[in-house]
Amino acid sequence: MSIMEDLSKLRMEDLTRRLRKLSEELDELEEQKGFVLKQTGIHLPGHVVKKFEADTIALTKSIAELKAELEQRKSKL
Repeated sequence: MSIMEDLSKLRMEDLTRRLRKLSEELDELEEQKGFVLKQTGIHLPGHVVKKFEADTIALTKSIAELKAELEQRKSKL
């Protein structure tokens, strides 16, 4: 195996690890959002709701970008 192949494999492992971490963060955020917004029955200021939504959108976007990069790298192997 060449050095380039080794580096590519390490890079894909790093991307996979980052993807797993972001997915876990999104799951935790969704759980927290569900609890705070639905189960507590407490009225929250709009900026709190918007922060949850912004965080969800940012994580979802990052996950999609990582998935696309992984797919692109897999297709080159």
